[in-house]
Amino acid sequence: MPLKATSVRLDDETLQRIGQMAESMDRPRAWLMAHAIKQYVEREEWFIREVEKGIKAAEEGRLVDHADVKAKWEAKRADQVD
Repeated sequence: MPLKATSVRLDDETLQRIGQMAESMDRPRAWLMAHAIKQYVEREEWFIREVEKGIKAAEEGRLVDHADVKAKWEAKRADQVD
């Protein structure tokens, strides 16, 4: 897939930090920024899908009681302490 150029405005400090990261990774700054944007978009799309699934479940009445969720997490935390 051909890549398209775009521009983004960043403050000096952020741009410097990106440059340092890119240098330490032996990658071009543009590669690092494209990689970061791609990861961000993937995470946000996942989050939106999960929220939509939750809304649908709630509308269908598929809910879990707060006390049940709390008990599950307390049990999980107790297992980690042991």
